[in-house]
Amino acid sequence: MASGQPQEKFEMKKRIGLLAGVAITTGSMVGTGIFMSPVGLLKNMHGSVGLSLIMWFACGLIALMSSLCYCELGITFGASGGDYNNFKLAYGAPLGFLYVWTNFLIQPGQAASYLVFGRYLSILIIGEGCNPPEAAVKLFALFLPYSLVYVNYRSVKSSLALEIMFALIKFSVLLVIIFGGLIRLAGGSKAGLNNFRTAFSMDQISEITVSDVARAFYQGMFPYVGWPILNQLTEEIKDVKQNMTKLAVFSILPVIAIYMLVNIAYFSVLPLSEMLSSNAVGVAFADKVLGPMAWIVPVCVCISIIGSQNGDVMGDSRVPFVAARAGLMPKILSMIHLEYYTPAAALMSTFLVSFAYILIGDFDTLIYAFGFTYWIIYGLSAASLLILRWKMPDLERPYKVPILVPVSVCLISLFMVIAPLVQNPSPIYFYSIAFYIITLIAYYLYMVRGWRIPGTHRITILFQKIAVVAATDWEGFEYEKPNIQSPTA
Repeated sequence: MASGQPQEKFEMKKRIGLLAGVAITTGSMVGTGIFMSPVGLLKNMHGSVGLSLIMWFACGLIALMSSLCYCELGITFGASGGDYNNFKLAYGAPLGFLYVWTNFLIQPGQAASYLVFGRYLSILIIGEGCNPPEAAVKLFALFLPYSLVYVNYRSVKSSLALEIMFALIKFSVLLVIIFGGLIRLAGGSKAGLNNFRTAFSMDQISEITVSDVARAFYQGMFPYVGWPILNQLTEEIKDVKQNMTKLAVFSILPVIAIYMLVNIAYFSVLPLSEMLSSNAVGVAFADKVLGPMAWIVPVCVCISIIGSQNGDVMGDSRVPFVAARAGLMPKILSMIHLEYYTPAAALMSTFLVSFAYILIGDFDTLIYAFGFTYWIIYGLSAASLLILRWKMPDLERPYKVPILVPVSVCLISLFMVIAPLVQNPSPIYFYSIAFYIITLIAYYLYMVRGWRIPGTHRITILFQKIAVVAATDWEGFEYEKPNIQSPTA
């Protein structure tokens, strides 16, 4: 570098513009869910087509409301790491610690997507009608996170280009499904006409319980999961104040429309009995509509999963990166590659967690475990926005979401957490609660009592050499500077 020129800071670069941000958000949302959740949601709605479509729309609106809450938090604090900073400021350091370790270790949703990828890829390779061996499914499932971590390790630009490309492909194929279904309906599809004629049959609606509604929301929200991803990447977004809310609206509204239309396409072609008995509704639809081109749907499922999980790998790696920077996780995770400017160690750690989850669990079990855990986080996030408006009223907020929005998200989250515990107290939910208790004990031992594993400094140096990483020139956030006092300072 020429003498006299200011030296460039060694830190993560701002590479995410409007197009890339929309691709990341929509790409993270549109994965396995639209091909798997319609059946589970329909079952919980007891086969009611009308209520199923209403639930899909309602889930989209909830995602949009929660996303707008995240926009205010992201624009205000300008910090990556998801909810870590607002949890720390609103609830104190123990809750910040609990969040980062929950986000890092409890990732069943991603594992569910990897397993679906493995199953669909197995079907493509082995052949339709064959039941692929579980070992092959898990082997193919493991191949995906390994590949995505490698791409993200080598280049943020390559990862963003991959995200944009796969987003374009997957939405093109979803449009094929939509038009295929609507054309069949316009042509007088008997199954479609019957489904919509009896869409609000009271025989089905009268049997629905509160627990059914909660479980339907779990199924319906799973395809929308991904809306908070930009808060994990805030420090890498260009012109956050101008782009954050645009990214939320331009991403979620089209996804709501596409999900509604894809479900209408399914109902236009498939009898309810066939949908309710299907393990892969997209494949069943393709067999009836696309004929010899039915392979397009399994390919689209695989592409959708690649795109969604690429965004998740990118976003989820930033949480341990930010947490380690604040001293809540091993220091090595806060370092970035000397040449690629990527959080190399944090990326590798997310692969190890995915590896463990892929070896256990099935799709529905993982979805309910994922839903319960993350509804607690979504509710606390919306509540933290309200608390911080009260605790830090002088903080500049370029964007403020109407107060009814975070209040509504809090109430919905409360319902989503309490209803399953009251109506159907599965052990899965209590495992999550036990994890929270163990994590808070770890906080006390590690952060309060100062316990450390002997030899960690030498291990950090060893891994630093292996991964070719170094600490960044990070200087803290503006809201932590002396002119604005943090309530936890």
